[in-house]
Amino acid sequence: MSENIIDELAKRLNAKTIHELRQLGRAIGVPHPADGKKNDLVDEIIAVASAKKDSEPPTKRGAPPKSQEYDRQLASDILRCREICLAKSLKTDDVKSFEIFVGSSSSAALDYIGKGILDFDGEECFLRTAGCREDFGSDIFVNRRFVDNYKLREGDCVEGRCKRTSYDEMAGLASVLKVNGMQPDASRPEYDKLTPIYANKQFKIARGGDDKTGRILDLIAPIGAGQRVIIVSPYGCGKTTMLKNIARGIMHNNRDAKLVFALIDVSPEEAAECTDSFDGADVFASTYASGTNSHIKTMRLALEYCKRQTELCNDVALIVDDLTRLARAYNADCKRAVSGLDCAAIDSVKKVLAAAKNTRDCGSLTVISALDTVCGDEIADNAYSALKDVCNHKITLSPSLARAKIYPSINFDETYSAYDDKLLGEREMQALVRLRDVEREKIFRLLEVTENNAQLIDRILG
Repeated sequence: MSENIIDELAKRLNAKTIHELRQLGRAIGVPHPADGKKNDLVDEIIAVASAKKDSEPPTKRGAPPKSQEYDRQLASDILRCREICLAKSLKTDDVKSFEIFVGSSSSAALDYIGKGILDFDGEECFLRTAGCREDFGSDIFVNRRFVDNYKLREGDCVEGRCKRTSYDEMAGLASVLKVNGMQPDASRPEYDKLTPIYANKQFKIARGGDDKTGRILDLIAPIGAGQRVIIVSPYGCGKTTMLKNIARGIMHNNRDAKLVFALIDVSPEEAAECTDSFDGADVFASTYASGTNSHIKTMRLALEYCKRQTELCNDVALIVDDLTRLARAYNADCKRAVSGLDCAAIDSVKKVLAAAKNTRDCGSLTVISALDTVCGDEIADNAYSALKDVCNHKITLSPSLARAKIYPSINFDETYSAYDDKLLGEREMQALVRLRDVEREKIFRLLEVTENNAQLIDRILG
């Protein structure tokens, strides 16, 4: 099949003028495209297309070309032909799941198949492979021409052939084999153009009769795919514990859902514990020592990764721990010297929450986070005041119940889910209305004597 493609490319190349071929050669990485005759240049381009020669980054030596115009479709077809030939020569079907390569001085390879998450770091691009952190030994440099030709987006999971000339240098992406598990040139929707709709699918949280937190949330405040969820309370009331319980419930009951963590300004122990506890989840972590820029970059990359997964029709749950620390990071990054919380910092956090949506034609992105309410802390107070109305799902924890070691310390009166009638059935809605008027102690007794919410609803409704 590749031979037929090459023959077709040769015909199209021979129909071009020498000047058009030189521009095309520069675009796909032919070395010295201005040298030699037309036939020689065609042979060089075919050699790149058939993977017999490696492409080279454009040189900055000499005078710049007079024109940057070239046949972009033909350039894309040439690079696609190269991927086919490389895949055939490397027998990529025999490579098990394209495992992420972690370089080291003892086991590194000079030519290997690797993958990572695409990160736009200023003017340069990299595939992050070491837990989404910067790691010179395993990260992969990506030439901008791959981004332009394949219309790659930040957050894409890119698999390809990687090469280096020595073990001491960063590997570079030599060819693209797959993007998000699909062919590089496969068409895909754009997240920002997806039509948002109200949440119409519930994430079940309860994991069994003893899981009071999940059972209460499933009835009192059901979590819908695509919602913006915040857990609010003063410090020390168990917000992180609540986040983890919700995450475990999503993993247990929603096998097809993709779970992603964004841990901002946390301890190394918390980051390691989360990675170990949630096998199969993607963890983006920025610890205390990483600094403000790392916090912001980690949040951006995690959010873009979630968008790319939603474009693939996945239901994604993004757990952010937490919005208050994220607001402080954005505030520290603001250039203006102002007291309190800068408006630009608030807007940046709002963009994270606003990214959550259920879509009509693809998947959904649910953002679940925590937010401090601390009287006297200007940044925390301003963040809570500005963000509490952005969310359509709110879980409020009671400090008095937390001090009394009563868990879950949920304040039923201040906990709700907007448009819960789209998530619950008729009997569940009737039970929810009655539960709102029942004392907390009686609800806990009902939870203890019933095995699941179906039995609890039968008891309430008689």
